[in-house]
Amino acid sequence: KLDNLIFVINCNLQRLDGPVRGNGKIVQELEGIFKGAGWHVIKVLWGRHWDPLLERDTHGLLQQRMNEVVDGELQNYKAMGGAYTREHFFGKHPELLEMVADYTDEDIMKLNRGGHDPYKVYAAYHEAVNTRGKPTVILAQTVKGYGMGKSGEAKNPTHSLKKLDMDEMESFCQRFNIPLTSEQIKSVPYYRPASDTPEMKYMRERRAALGGAVPSRRNDFESLKVPALESMGGQLKSSGKREISTTMSFVRTLTTLVKDKEIGKRVVPIVPDEARTFGM
Repeated sequence: KLDNLIFVINCNLQRLDGPVRGNGKIVQELEGIFKGAGWHVIKVLWGRHWDPLLERDTHGLLQQRMNEVVDGELQNYKAMGGAYTREHFFGKHPELLEMVADYTDEDIMKLNRGGHDPYKVYAAYHEAVNTRGKPTVILAQTVKGYGMGKSGEAKNPTHSLKKLDMDEMESFCQRFNIPLTSEQIKSVPYYRPASDTPEMKYMRERRAALGGAVPSRRNDFESLKVPALESMGGQLKSSGKREISTTMSFVRTLTTLVKDKEIGKRVVPIVPDEARTFGM
């Protein structure tokens, strides 16, 4: 029955060359596809910061507005900011403008998408693991480049952004409460939370519940001959002044492994899309 199968689709509304459905709704499209195939569909669209507004939406006007906006509009709201969202989303109806009259533009920007809300995501997973008789897909509405602020949030080229300047790194730390001083940020340190922090305690608890840090290993296995390091010659050389992407490096390494007589037959690339773009 495949009720132990759960798909999670990150719907950030964008592909490499623009919105997936500028004048449509990709979540709605995917919902129809999966429901038609007999799947249980869970949509995680709006975060909990919308809940107080929805509680006051006695006539259903806010929900109607949420349902009618298309992906291109949703993309603009995050890219253009709180004032733009106030005018173009809430400004469609005087009643909605009145609903956020005491909200600052910053407050409006904090009205989050469901895929970035841990409470909503938890609720979705809870429903998914308790569904019986059919597989489940979670359609999570998100923002591309979430958390990157002006440097990349809701911007299409974010996937190729490799560097942040000092102001952008400071903004990132402030947004996610990373306790680093401006002086520390200059060296771009690897930040690790203290052992007694809630997040570290939680991760250790979950790791223990899954059987510990070291995975179990099978003793009955066939030894494979590792390819000679020389076969990776092209990947080990400096690219000089030319920047090389992680994708290009990965594809070249994978290509070398596939060609190897010992390892090649055991490598099975599963590519959902973009294979040609990535030179595969």
